[in-house]
Amino acid sequence: MTMVTFSSGGSLKLVCAILVITLSVQYLRPALGFISGVGVGDANNIRCLEGERQALLEFRKGLIDDYGRLSSWQSEDENKNCCNWEGVVCSNQTGHVLELHLSGSQDGGMKPFRGMISPSLFELPYLTFLDLSSNDFNQSHIPKFIGSLNNLKHLDLSWANFSGPIPHQLENLSHLQYLNLGRNDLKIIENLKWLSHMSTIEYLDLSSTNLSVVANDWLEVVSHLPNLKTLSLWLCDLPPLSLSSLPRFNYSKSFAPLETLDLHHNQLVHIPKSFGDICTLRELYLSSNNLSGQLVELMNDLSGCAKDSLELRICHLKRGPRFVNLSTNTNAMFLAIWACSLSLNTNNFSGDLPSSLRNCRSMIVIDLGKNRFSGNVPSWIGEGLTRLIFLSLGQNKFYGSIPLHLC
Repeated sequence: MTMVTFSSGGSLKLVCAILVITLSVQYLRPALGFISGVGVGDANNIRCLEGERQALLEFRKGLIDDYGRLSSWQSEDENKNCCNWEGVVCSNQTGHVLELHLSGSQDGGMKPFRGMISPSLFELPYLTFLDLSSNDFNQSHIPKFIGSLNNLKHLDLSWANFSGPIPHQLENLSHLQYLNLGRNDLKIIENLKWLSHMSTIEYLDLSSTNLSVVANDWLEVVSHLPNLKTLSLWLCDLPPLSLSSLPRFNYSKSFAPLETLDLHHNQLVHIPKSFGDICTLRELYLSSNNLSGQLVELMNDLSGCAKDSLELRICHLKRGPRFVNLSTNTNAMFLAIWACSLSLNTNNFSGDLPSSLRNCRSMIVIDLGKNRFSGNVPSWIGEGLTRLIFLSLGQNKFYGSIPLHLC
């Protein structure tokens, strides 16, 4: 079904249905592990090591478990095997604790913990996966000893109410593939050089971290992470990119596998043309910056080798006429380039709906709400865009009707 929102002169709004597609990055559990309560492996045949069991019990003392999620973490004989405890993954060969899944994510039906992170985690030397996201650590600092968990491959401390500087000791996590510190109250005091030691990192999320002091250094540092696929730096107080201070290097070689780049909600006034030389780039998010000019100019700037992978995601608009003027009062542009979608909401675009959109046969999402577009709703919206699942034209000055088959 399709979701359609539409208003004519601010008086007509039609909502038909909602279909939400969520794309997420998932990381598989180790083949030699199991997690309590999920049915992977047979915990009855494996016993955890006594030293690691004691470390987990000490770790639990630092947590305030308001909802009894860790009721299985007991020292009695019948619950002594920590490989049976909630959220614990053990190796089914050695019994070593490999993973801790202790997210407080409401979306996953879990309840958050409060308290502190005990240094007893250091006594889990084989730990490769640590997820403490969506909990409440009461504005405490990220413990420096986490940088001593040398075997970590996955570290998620997002949405956990941490504050203060990111400890540079994280540079010791040389096997890390996934790092998410987003949506905390963190800041960078000096630089991002600690990141340069993470040559294995594939997913990096520092959203809501104050990066204002690193100026353009962030671009040079992350560009030399050879395995980076996803980079999220939204709401990071990134200053305007200065053309004169941009690092001069070959972007196509510096960023080898980068697919997703999220820079929305910053202060960017310029996007380097060299971004178009990132041949693997698939998704680029630039909303709520200070970009201006014409959309076609931005598309031309991204017309390097990335154009082949971005082409579907910009719906061939670069082949159309110069129909968009980004010289708006708010200087806020929402440009989502992904999965054949076009989102330009909350700007001051005016005039008719561009006829070049009729050629976007694979279009899935069109969101042009909260602008100054006017005229009749084009008939080709219903005739040619057969894959459309989301259409928003609200708070413009359109007239006419939405084709019924879209509802």
